[in-house]
Amino acid sequence: MKRVTISDVADRSGVSKSTVSHVINRTRFVEEDTKKRVLEVIEELGYRPSNVARSMVSKRTKTAGLLISDVGNPFYSEVILGVEEAARAQGYNIFLCNTSYDIQRGMEFIQSLIDKMVDGVMLMSSSLSIELVDELYNHHIPAVVLDWESEIVGRKAASVSIRFSKGIRQAVDYLYDLGHRRFAHICGPLDLWTARKRKEDFLYALEDHGIPASDVLIIEGNLRIDGGRDAMKTIMNKDRRPTAVFAANDLTALGLIWASRDYGIQVPEDLSIIGLDDIELASQVNPPLTSVTLPRFEIGCLAMNLLLELIQLSEDGLQDLSKLNRTVTTDLAIRRSTSKPPIQSHQML
Repeated sequence: MKRVTISDVADRSGVSKSTVSHVINRTRFVEEDTKKRVLEVIEELGYRPSNVARSMVSKRTKTAGLLISDVGNPFYSEVILGVEEAARAQGYNIFLCNTSYDIQRGMEFIQSLIDKMVDGVMLMSSSLSIELVDELYNHHIPAVVLDWESEIVGRKAASVSIRFSKGIRQAVDYLYDLGHRRFAHICGPLDLWTARKRKEDFLYALEDHGIPASDVLIIEGNLRIDGGRDAMKTIMNKDRRPTAVFAANDLTALGLIWASRDYGIQVPEDLSIIGLDDIELASQVNPPLTSVTLPRFEIGCLAMNLLLELIQLSEDGLQDLSKLNRTVTTDLAIRRSTSKPPIQSHQML
């Protein structure tokens, strides 16, 4: 079947192609009778305007890119849903790009998105590099970054910041009040800014309770389940073992819980574990995982809406992005993976 074109609509309506275009894109006033006739013909013929042609008129493609670190991480599933919900409400389509924590791969995706002439890009990847933001900025493509603090980013991209410090401090206060004094932290790769920030927030909170950083066991993980399992091996090889562990994300914490069974360690009777992200699985495992929570769906919606705002303001010639920053906060969801330290703690410690 032959594709219906704008020329077919114009011929049937008895108007020019430019008039049809103005009706579709609302780029100029058209007499009401003419507009009604054109719209009736469009419906009759089943004409669908070409996105490419429309973008040439509107200067927008109604597409945006979304870079994430790990499509296999359940944290991102609700973020993606939030982005898509906000995008669909405004007629936008999303190109999803999985960097797998690889900055070079991220740059390749950025260049591909530039070639696709996307209206904007959201970078929700822990492996964010300033070079990625620079590349978008140099091509005049609006960008929103998630949880990345940098003066350059503040000048070249809008941002959604997550206040992890609040939830992490609640976690530390809770463990301390339970009686824990020996702690470990399984962090993410320390070349990631987010991993360093969560580690610092954890250590600062402990220091306020008189526990110096030198007394805390720090194990660098990979933010995945196998990283948690490997961390448990390290813990078991220590003479002075912790009674409480704060993991940089829930996947790491789940790896710890499952590996603990292989060593005969009971959670939480022998070892309390807290994660971060509060993914859906966190409340379903045995024991249910205590976790620092954040509103993932809302973060996705917020990022997309902020990008849409930035796209419009960029068209208006906005240069100062300092006010285009949003902050979300975190809290602690207490479940059964935490309890008081073992009374006979010397048996484990």
